[in-house]
Amino acid sequence: MTGALLDGSGVSRRRIRSWLASLGVDHGRIIDAQEFVARSRAVMLRFEDGTSLFLKEMDNAAGVAIDAAFRNEEAMLRLVPVAGLPVVSERAIPRLVATDPESGTLVMEGKVGFASLRELVQSSPDIPVSVLVAMASVVAGIHRTPVPDTHGRDASGLRSFGFPFASFAVLTPEQLVGGPGMDYPAYVAAMQAVDTEVDMLRRSWQPSSLVHFDLRDDNILVRENADDRPEVALVDWEMAGYGDPLLDVGTVVGQLLVQWLQTVRDTPEQLASAAAWTTVRRNAGLFITAYEHVAPLSEEQHIAVFRYAGLFALMHAAGRLEQIGSLGRIGHLCLFVGRQLLKNPQGIAELFLPSKGRSSRA
Repeated sequence: MTGALLDGSGVSRRRIRSWLASLGVDHGRIIDAQEFVARSRAVMLRFEDGTSLFLKEMDNAAGVAIDAAFRNEEAMLRLVPVAGLPVVSERAIPRLVATDPESGTLVMEGKVGFASLRELVQSSPDIPVSVLVAMASVVAGIHRTPVPDTHGRDASGLRSFGFPFASFAVLTPEQLVGGPGMDYPAYVAAMQAVDTEVDMLRRSWQPSSLVHFDLRDDNILVRENADDRPEVALVDWEMAGYGDPLLDVGTVVGQLLVQWLQTVRDTPEQLASAAAWTTVRRNAGLFITAYEHVAPLSEEQHIAVFRYAGLFALMHAAGRLEQIGSLGRIGHLCLFVGRQLLKNPQGIAELFLPSKGRSSRA
């Protein structure tokens, strides 16, 4: 391997420091190195001077898709300083420090002292209002940045993508049998039941802003400060580009919804009671309300947000099939709630945002 991150004995701090110096980066002695392994190998470095760096190395054996994601993240991070983002949003995105094309490695500003949204919810299901407001401000600020009048990839190399969800209306017997997990037919049936609603989203798709596209709980980091002004960081920009901002908003709402589903013990029938939704209604409602202080949403956009949240729940169920081979209780709840969100977004809007629900009936 030609990269600088890992060798047979793990992280070599002396080798990494020498390699960083060859890129013009010298923060002094490395006092800690934490390895991460996902689609790409990565290391968080902490230095004696108190600074930190995050190194992400593309696996050359991973194929074209990983290479494209790597190049896309580099393009996004290069765009950030010149895109005209609000300060609060620009600070939330890791700064690109250096790149090494030979080893396929990005060197980014490290975000130290942050906890993921997943960890935050595990400690308390009711997310602090200040955190929800900070999240909404960062995301809305990114979405308010206009898209250049270009097609495909702009001069920065960042992609502009179309509607990212396929139709399940017609599957061959081979596709049905070859799907992941023993519960795949139940997932397909759920997707086919909402095909009309998904097509509505497809036809209304508007690639009008920068989008993250993967705002899962592990990619949203939070650092709570003593002055009650939390900092938010959004990481992993491999899938970013120009797209429909409602997808990002719906993804956050869907993530809050799935996190809540993982804590409840109710059956689908019991979830018909509004009282069962108290926690997620609070978290998602506050997030959307704070988002609208920066980027107001029309009634039609509210409907699209909840439909995208439904799609997120359905995609979470699909992920369970791929990872563990079955839906389980959470997967079946995701199918149930995802269908409801797509089929009856007006009712969900009234549940989460009562004032919006009343105005839509007027």
